Amino acid sequence: MLNVPGKWLQVVESLPVKEYGFGIEYYGEVGVGTPPQMFKLDLDTGSGDVWLAGQQCEVCSRHKKFNPKKSSSYKAEGRKWGISYGDGSFASGYTIRDTVTIGNLTVPNQVIGLATNESRAYQIDTVDGLLGLAYSGVSFIPGVTTFLDNIIENDYLSEPVFSVYLKDKDKDSFAGEYLFGAIDKTRFTGELTWVPLHQPKFWEIELDGVSFNVNGVGKEEMNIGGPAIIDTGTTLIVMSEEQAKEFHRGIPSAENSDIYGWIMPCNTEQVVPGNLTFTIGGVDFAVPMKNLIREPVKGLDGWCFSAVTSGAPNFVILGDVFLRSNYVVFDRRNARVGIAPSKH
Repeated sequence: MLNVPGKWLQVVESLPVKEYGFGIEYYGEVGVGTPPQMFKLDLDTGSGDVWLAGQQCEVCSRHKKFNPKKSSSYKAEGRKWGISYGDGSFASGYTIRDTVTIGNLTVPNQVIGLATNESRAYQIDTVDGLLGLAYSGVSFIPGVTTFLDNIIENDYLSEPVFSVYLKDKDKDSFAGEYLFGAIDKTRFTGELTWVPLHQPKFWEIELDGVSFNVNGVGKEEMNIGGPAIIDTGTTLIVMSEEQAKEFHRGIPSAENSDIYGWIMPCNTEQVVPGNLTFTIGGVDFAVPMKNLIREPVKGLDGWCFSAVTSGAPNFVILGDVFLRSNYVVFDRRNARVGIAPSKH
């Protein structure tokens, strides 16, 4: 446990994020050390660890590396550390303790992984590392209190929540924000629908159902439901093999390529205008068809990648494709999430 600050120290802090690639990931500038050394970190509700490149990482040449000699709050720890993700990417190294800073939100003595090795996917990535925003039980470092649990347990925030708003980047590269300690009602329409966590470890909820709403045709229910994880660290909507097949049956000519995975004609929005609807807590939340059509497939004229793919056999993953259309509030203390259509 950290020393509990007085109530006068409680903060509301906004972290603007930028978009990398075709909505592949969203990252913000986070400080580590004293004075803060700034790093581009991918904020990830699907994992719990904070990690970034260390000085000894020879394959991290594209990334800014943390320099412990320039931090007065650095503490050596030296435990072996490693993490892997559902897409096969990984990083490994050793642990330290230092201060993590987002604006006026300062968390001292946080356990951090310093990477000495990382997978090819991270070697070529624009981000320097990740900031996990899941529960402590999700951390790959045994017995560690995550960044999120530290700020909640020690009452660092005005309210025990953080809110996520994602959008297409504008001319100033602004692509949304993570708001720690508050809810911005100007970012969504209507009222929040509060849904209890199905499993208070991941941000896992119960998905009532999924349907296609085609303009002028009506609603077509799909045989898709059950546990779903809201994961800001995943780009796409990920389902089981059978669920992905069920979804793509509604897309004319969509196919699961041995080389490219699920692809669809780039003109699908004109052929099947409408949206994909997720029913959560008895309320429908839409993702428009235009957001389900990803970047063009190189070498296949007229074909684009699908924003829905397979690879999650036990639950649906609602990644950034879902969050670009829907504002989500993560309430750690009450083990629930609030969802409402985003206002863009």
